[in-house]
This record gives sequence, C-alpha cells and structure tokens, in this order.
Amino acid sequence: MTAAALLVAVVFLLAVLVWFRANWELARRGFPEGRIVSQDAGPRHHLHRSLTSLRHGLVGKPDYLIETRHGFVPVEIKSRNSPRAGPSDSDLAQLTAYCVLVQDVVGSAPPQGIIEYADRCWRIEYTRGRRRELLQVIGEIRESPQSSESIHRSHNQPARCRACGFRNVCDERI
Repeated sequence: MTAAALLVAVVFLLAVLVWFRANWELARRGFPEGRIVSQDAGPRHHLHRSLTSLRHGLVGKPDYLIETRHGFVPVEIKSRNSPRAGPSDSDLAQLTAYCVLVQDVVGSAPPQGIIEYADRCWRIEYTRGRRRELLQVIGEIRESPQSSESIHRSHNQPARCRACGFRNVCDERI
C-alpha cells in the first residue's frame, strides 16, 4: 500500500468515526435520528437566516432543525434544569412557535418539537390544539392596547443585534 493510499484510508476512517460519534451524541441527548439541517447553537452555526412566516407575523431560529423521515423537528436548548412539573408555558410557546414556523416554511407540520434542558430532554407532540392556542394568544397580544406602544431594545450587545431576525426593520439596532 502506498503512502497516499494509506493516508486516504486513515482520513476516511477518521471521518467515519467522527460521523458515528456525532450521531451517538445526538441519540444520547434524546434527539431523533436524522440530519441536522440547521444549527443556531454550539460552536458552529449553520442557520444563515431566520424562519419567517409572513402569514402569522413570526420570525425565529430554533437551536437545531433536524430532518427526520417523519418531518422536520425543531429543537430548543435551555441551559437551566427542567422545571419539576415539565416545560414552562413560555418554553412550550416558544417551541410551538418554531413548529408553526417550520410548518409554514416547509409546508408540512413537524411531528414534534424538542426542549432540551440541562438535566432532561422533553419531546413535545405538535398538535392542532397547540397551534390554535398559540395563534390565539398571538392574536390577543396584537389586539391589546399595549401592542401599539413601542417596545425598545433590551440590551447593548452588538452581536445579539447582528443575529436578530428583526434587524432589517429595527430602528434601534446597534
């Protein structure tokens, strides 16, 4: 075997080992089997733009978007431990909003979404009822008197502004 052929074999073997390790890590964390099509968490970000639903006025980036044989699954990562009673209402609403975005952008409803806390992973079924409840809350917020008031930027972090899905329309961007 020549040195070049040996090098190719070693590189191939390393690539296979890295692939197996990555898939094992995802399975260990409770992620469904599939291909990560976007990532907005961790050391490498692969989601270049936000998911946008003009129909519902929603914009967002799930931490991961995994393409499975059953559909696309959004994943939200939380650095804190899971509440004892299960995911908080705000975390469920955020995940449901990502599911609505996926459904509008991709054209098919995700089977589920995932919230991963530091100590536990929750698979949340995406249902018509969850979707309807979220869209009702969004409608109520938009109709409230406070919705006409300006909401100001809540930080002084240029990197956060650069990553924001509202950057194009924000008159307070840094």
